Amino acid sequence: MAQIPSLLLFARTPERGKVKTRLVPPLSEPEALDLYRAFLEDAAANYTSPGRWRSVLDAEPDPDEATLAALFPHPWSRRKQAAGDLGERLTAAFECEFALGAPAAVAVGSDHPALERRQIEEAFGCLSGGSDAVIIPADDGGYCAVGLAARVCARDVFSEIPWSSSRVLSATRERFATRGIDAAFLEAAYDVDRPEDLERLRRDLAGRDPAGRDYPRATARVLRELGNVSE
Repeated sequence: MAQIPSLLLFARTPERGKVKTRLVPPLSEPEALDLYRAFLEDAAANYTSPGRWRSVLDAEPDPDEATLAALFPHPWSRRKQAAGDLGERLTAAFECEFALGAPAAVAVGSDHPALERRQIEEAFGCLSGGSDAVIIPADDGGYCAVGLAARVCARDVFSEIPWSSSRVLSATRERFATRGIDAAFLEAAYDVDRPEDLERLRRDLAGRDPAGRDYPRATARVLRELGNVSE
């Protein structure tokens, strides 16, 4: 039976004072924690598709923390992220899935609750259609998701990238070009990291269908509870 691809969700254990810290202020630490938990709840629902892809939570530091264990039960798999910078952690996660026989994998972060499921499906479609790699860019110069076919060396892609900078996307483009990697670049999305992102998220969700299959209900609920705290 043919192996299915993998989705790798990169996330942190939800701990007060250690998640969404750039949103404090205007949020308090408990409010930032509630919002991040909501991001994870929506990700757990939106990024699972048994039979189409294998869903894996790559968590730091504890994948078996109570909240994560409750939000990501079977069919999710959970594991601890590898040590090192983001490039090392991505490399390890992709190599693990490829060693298990996955023909491709897409890694997605936990900071973009408005990312639509169709964008993830499109990313997998690019890889199954022959692309070596695929990226959903982020507006800040990074990316919300990155995918590779198993024939691509993950270490070649992710080593020596200036992580946590506005050059992540451009440096990765250059890497693809120098390695002859055929990459697809999809519609850009955005992270929710800064106070101004909260209002953007509010506006985005106001234009979405609350009955939609990928509407981030938990995030919308917490935003309503926060009221106008971002203003």
